Order: sequence, then C-alpha cells, then structure tokens
Amino acid sequence: MNERKRLLRSWIKSVFPVLICFSSLALNIKLASAQAESLDVNQTAAPARLRVERTPVAGGAELLTIWARVVGSETPTEAKSEPDRKDQREELPLVTVLRDTLGDEIKENDVLRQVWVHTYAQPTLLQKAAALVPFLYKGVRAKPSTSMESSPRAIINLADTSQPVWRQLLVSGIIKAVVDQPLSASIHNYQRNITDYRKSNVIRALTVLSLYEAERKSDATFTASELIEMKSRFALTDKMFGGLVDKTRLSRFNEQDTSKRFDNRAHNWELLRQQAEATGLFFEPLMLSNNYATHALLWIPADQLSSEHSFIDRRYDDRFLNIKNPWRDERLLRWRGYTETKYFNLANRLVPASDAEARPVTMIPLALYGLDFEKIPALLIDFRDTANARRRELSRRVINDVARDVFSISRLGNVYYFLGRSTFDFITSRRGIDVNQPSRLRSAVELRLLLSFNSQISAGLSQQLSKGLEDLTVNPLESGIETERRLALAHYQSLRVYALRPDGLPAKLERERSSELTKYIHRGLEGKLLRFVKIVTPDRYMHREKMTPELFRLLDKERQVAYHTNFLRHVVKSTPLVEVTWNLEAILPSLRFLAENGSIEHKDAAKVVGLIFRQTQDSLTRDLCLSALKRIGNEVARREMLRIYDDNSVALAWRITLADYLRIAPPHDSKATENEISGRVSN
Repeated sequence: MNERKRLLRSWIKSVFPVLICFSSLALNIKLASAQAESLDVNQTAAPARLRVERTPVAGGAELLTIWARVVGSETPTEAKSEPDRKDQREELPLVTVLRDTLGDEIKENDVLRQVWVHTYAQPTLLQKAAALVPFLYKGVRAKPSTSMESSPRAIINLADTSQPVWRQLLVSGIIKAVVDQPLSASIHNYQRNITDYRKSNVIRALTVLSLYEAERKSDATFTASELIEMKSRFALTDKMFGGLVDKTRLSRFNEQDTSKRFDNRAHNWELLRQQAEATGLFFEPLMLSNNYATHALLWIPADQLSSEHSFIDRRYDDRFLNIKNPWRDERLLRWRGYTETKYFNLANRLVPASDAEARPVTMIPLALYGLDFEKIPALLIDFRDTANARRRELSRRVINDVARDVFSISRLGNVYYFLGRSTFDFITSRRGIDVNQPSRLRSAVELRLLLSFNSQISAGLSQQLSKGLEDLTVNPLESGIETERRLALAHYQSLRVYALRPDGLPAKLERERSSELTKYIHRGLEGKLLRFVKIVTPDRYMHREKMTPELFRLLDKERQVAYHTNFLRHVVKSTPLVEVTWNLEAILPSLRFLAENGSIEHKDAAKVVGLIFRQTQDSLTRDLCLSALKRIGNEVARREMLRIYDDNSVALAWRITLADYLRIAPPHDSKATENEISGRVSN
C-alpha cells in the first residue's frame, strides 16, 4: 500500500508540471487567436505612424525627436462623422533624445544624454501651491508656462543615472532630520505629487519607445542596444536604487520586465473575457498597437435589458468586476448616456456593418479596465458611477496619509500598526481585492496614448473615456489631454530654440563632456571625492577639465573602450561557451580594439578578456585575448594571465606564450606549487 502511494506521488510530481505548461501554452494560443480575431474585425485600422526627426547640434551631437500622427482633437460642438475623424490627424512631438556623437559616424563612441518628454514641463505657481496641500486629491486646471528663453526641462540624463539616487537619499534624510511634523506633511505631499507627475511622463516615454520598437521596420535611427538602454532606464526609475543598475544588466532586466507585463495582460485578458461571457456581457479589447491590448471594455446589449429572457438570475461576481450588477440596475432601462451600435452575425460574433449577416445591436458601455495589473484587471472607468474607480485609486494613498500625517505612526515606529498593516496588505494583494493596490497611473497614461493613436475609437466614446480619465486624476500637477497637446508643441519649439543658441544646448554639452573627462583623469579616491562634492552641492561645484584636442581624443578612446568592455561582459554572461551562441566575427573587433588601445587603467577590460579566453576554444579569439591582456598590463591583467598559465587544461603552446609575456620560466608538465606561483607574482 505504501509503495502504491509513493508511486502515485511520484507520478503526480512528474505530470503536474507538464499539465501546467500545456495549460499555459493553451492560454497563450487562445489569447493570440483572440487578438487575431479582433484584428480581423478592425482590419481597416492602421497602426500609429511614428517617425524620427534629426536635428544637428553644434559641437557634434544630434536631437532625435519621435513624432506621431495622432487623432485630431475635437470639441463636442465640432464633432465630425466617423470617416472624417479617421482622416483628421495631426503630428505631435512626443519624445526627444540627445545623442552625443562627438561629430563622427562611429557608433561605438556615441552616448545618449538628456531625454525630453514634451508633456513634462515646469508646473505653474498655482499647481505647486496645490501640490503642497495635504489630502488634496484633485487636478488643477492651469496652463503650463513655456519660455523660449529658459532651458527645457529634461526628464532623465541617461549618461548619469546614479547621481539622482544619492541626491534623493540625501534630501530625504535632511527633511526627516530637520523639518517638524506639521510642515513635513506638506513637504511629503509635494514630493509625492512631483514624483507621480514625473512618473506619468516616464511611463509615457516608455510606452512611446515600446510602440516605436514594435512598429519600426527599415528605420534604424535607434540601435537595438540604445532602445534597450532607454526602456530599461525608464522602467528602473520606479525602483529606489534603479539608477545604480549596471549597464550590462539592462538587457536581462528588459527581457524580464517585458515578459512579466505580457503575462499579466494575457492573464487579465482571459479572466475578464471569461467573467464577461459568464455574466452575459460583451468583452471588447482596446489595442494600443497591432501587437497587444492594454485595456478592455465591457458592454451590455440594450435590447436584452427589457426582454423576458433577461439574465437577472444569472450568477454575477461584483467583487471581481467591481461594478454594480447591470441586470438589476433600473437606470439602464432609461439610459440617456452614450450608446454605440455594433453589428453581429448569426453566431453572435462582431462583424463589419457591410457583412451580409450583420444585425445592429445597441450597446451600453459599462466599464473600462486596465490589463497591466498582477492579480485582476483594475477598474479605470465606471460609466454609471464616476467616483467608483477614483475611490479605489485613493484607498492606498488615504491610508498612508492618515497614518503618517494625522496619527504620526509608521511601520517601524509602532509594532501593532506594523502587524495590522502587513496583514491587510497581504490579504488585499494576495486575494486581488481592488483596494489598497498599486496606482493606476501607468494604465491611465497608456489610455491617454490609446485615445490619441487609435482612430477606430468613435468620437463619442473617446470623449467619454477622456472625461473618465479627468475624473480619475488625483494629482494637482496633471494637465488635461488638450492642454498636454498644446504643451507638447510649445515645449518642442522651446527645445529647438535652445539647441540653436550657442550659449544653450551646445554650451551645456561642452560642460557635460568636460565633467565626463573627470572620471577618466581623476580615478580612485580623488575621483570619488569630486563626485561626492558634486552630489552634496547640487551641481554648484562641478570639477571640469578644459577641453583640448588631446583630451577630446582621450574621451573618444575611453568611450570606445567602455563600449567594447560592456559588450564583452554581455557576451560572457550570456553563455558558458562563446562560439555556441555568438558569431565570433561580431566579437573579434572588440578584442582587437582592446588589444590595440588598452591601457593600465582598464581593469574591467582585463577581467572580461580573461573570462572570454576561458570560455572559448577558438585559436584566433584566444590569441587576441592574450594580446589584449599584454597590452593592458596592469595587476588585474597579470592575475588573469597567471590564472590561465596555471590551468593544465590550456594547451601548452598558450602557456608558453604567457610565460614569455610574464617573463617567467616556461611551464612544466605538472602543475606548479603555490610557492612557485607566489614567487612569480613577486617577480
């Protein structure tokens, strides 16, 4: 009997993972087919057309601006017919990136610097005052100011992402130590509003880059590595120490983040679709592009509300959908709000109006959900109760504000609050209850872009969704959709003027290059002290080197060394044997450059070259590795050469070459003793 139980347990352990894999595969296949079906119905929808505009900057740089053809704005009195609306498009600048090229065509010495999101501007005085008021969760309608004389506000500097991390920690520590409780409530509220405002524009830039990556074909303005760097840096701004992540880890982070987001969307797509079908509602995904859906709408057929075969007694899960039961809502029987006519065939599938079997059905929108959340789809707009989604969005914020600013308690200062809050957080997150959840900020930003790009959304529905987004806004610094469109054009023009002024962007670029040279000239403790002074004095004291032709060539060489070193580190981390997954022709130029331009200062390059030697069997690659180690010639390079020399698995010819480089005795057949090794190092 025990033997049977043991065999049964082992069979379950072996079969269960296989069943999970097949179910996951079936879910993804079903999702793909559902998306394809949705695309067939809307086959006339054209993807948002993105283009990149190049603007040269004096001194050897260029501004790269991503423009988008978006659906033209309309007021209710100017609403046009659907065909006119699809043709009514305008171009708007979305994101601009400064690429420092040093004035040549070499890609290896290019550096991405500032990034501007053209809806990210300096808030007005009224907005700043509103952001200071505790428990004010309301957007303030104000026209943001843009000046042609002042420098535009960049959202991130990709060339230096670590400095804001240390500066934020320093500022937070000073506020906590110096500011008293009444004033700290306003300062904390202001900091959070500023952070959320910046985060919403970061998410906008990240979404635009994802769309550009998905829709680009022959356009090679941005390389694959540059897109990964920008997307990863934007995604990491949400992490406390995200700015400190090493550049070689960005590719892995981008893969994990993209995969997680796709899995969440697929999971929520299927959950919401199944729940809609079980409840008798119509499920409609909204596509931000032809590659994925970010939101979904639930509709109810108006003719079934008054029929004798109503679904009143059908099971309805209000905790999952988080809206009132529409089949028991008498307001829908006399609905005067927005409706839309859709066409279905005899099998109740959505078809174009021109289909031979098409029959018109009047549909009433119930709710719109975001699909980016981990547990359940998050309610963004409730067409019958505009305050429903807002209450859920504010739940986590109100709990935190009341505990901190009213009762002056924190998790670390009160053990009872710590236990109670931890239990509450665990239950709401684990069970997928739509209160006390992460912010809907990302999903709201994506919906704004969806309304701008997707011309298949009718004008009336677009107005209803825009109004719902306005009701969801809880940050005084946020502006309306139409204000953001006007701001984007004004901000772009301001940036153009700033880039053409000799004392504008070209002068700033020259200062940043001079500051960049500091880390190549002042290394070790001296360089760390200079960087510390730069952080604690908010850039008021920044050591700069006077640019000369010799220093310009040094900057060029150091950038290329850094590029090839990071590339080889990526190769080493991606595979245990280089030639299995990589084309050696792509690796040899990097090794050849280090063999010709390496120096005693390049410790990281020496370490990665030693790893490349041990992870390849190609003779030419190994020969270049030894040449690079000899050229670098520092302590790290010597240590790597000794490690290879003492490895008996390495061919004798390589070890004899290393003995010549190290000026030590040729190797014997047996492994040298540790005393001999230490003696060689001292020599």
